Amino acid sequence: MSEQRNASDEFNTPAVRRDGAARRHSELLADAEFIWSVLANSAEAVQVLDLDGRIQFMSAGALRALHLDDGDARIGTSWLALWREDAQAAAAVAAARDGRTSTYETPRNAAKGTATWWEVTVAPIRGSGGRPARLLAIARDITARRLAREAQQAMRHELHHRVKNTLAMAMAIASQSLARARSIAEGRRTIEQRLMALAEVHNLLRDGDRDGNSASLRQIVERAIAPYDSEPSRFTVAGDDIEFGSSAAIAAAMALHELATNAVQHGALSAKAGHVDIAWRAEPATRRFRLDWRERGGPAFNALMRPGFGLRVIEASFGDQLGGHIDISLDPPGLRCAIEVPLTALRDARATDGDGRGEP
Repeated sequence: MSEQRNASDEFNTPAVRRDGAARRHSELLADAEFIWSVLANSAEAVQVLDLDGRIQFMSAGALRALHLDDGDARIGTSWLALWREDAQAAAAVAAARDGRTSTYETPRNAAKGTATWWEVTVAPIRGSGGRPARLLAIARDITARRLAREAQQAMRHELHHRVKNTLAMAMAIASQSLARARSIAEGRRTIEQRLMALAEVHNLLRDGDRDGNSASLRQIVERAIAPYDSEPSRFTVAGDDIEFGSSAAIAAAMALHELATNAVQHGALSAKAGHVDIAWRAEPATRRFRLDWRERGGPAFNALMRPGFGLRVIEASFGDQLGGHIDISLDPPGLRCAIEVPLTALRDARATDGDGRGEP
């Protein structure tokens, strides 16, 4: 038994195991059926080219990945034609012909018109003399990775844009609120209320779509009026829910905050029987959005909003930034504010200029 165990151990040494693995590796490399199966099932587009860039071999995986039908018809044709004679492809072929490997990314429209992105590597296949005898081209579909990268870049850009605008608005809120306050305490309260309104809409944006770029108008309205409401409610809210982009959402939240604050101090909500009607609608025929704020039941001697920072917030947000129109008037029942903006401005305010037209 001891002799048998010693003999078994003798054939199970690291050196023997390495030799066995090397032999199996050599057998696999010599197995044409195995190599063909690997190429056929690969998600990568593997092609062999001659030194002039003509296709000599195209794997079944390449046909599938590149959405090509007849592989035999491609033999002998220019590999560059698959990439619309792209300059990067031509440079990669030239580099491989000189013995260098290069990798680049390029777009490609499939036969069905679908736009895809590819990472392409072209490398020399050296002959017996060590010089390139053929070229190996491997293309990998990186569309998902590319789209994820672009989405991440867009998110960073949006975050930078939003932070910059938020800081600018916070600075304006602080300076204008203190400048128009009758006391430091009043200025501090006003700043706190306005910053809370700004923070609340950012919470809505965070909880909105997965990119944090939109929020529900109904939720914006409900959050904006909640600090000023009571039981029974002194607000009537009507309108189908609409998704607002980040800039439009911030504009709506700040405008509603200013209107509600004014109503509490000077308008309908300063009276016991006062009431506010808020209604909005999208008008596809005119491609406009309209929001109406109507007060009723307020003091007999009601006053318009003072031409201060609050009014400028509404005019700047909806007029200048969103390309809309604001009409504030004093009807017999109370203050009325009508806001109209292009529907396109609700989704992406940065795509509009001062007259509401999209940027080229």
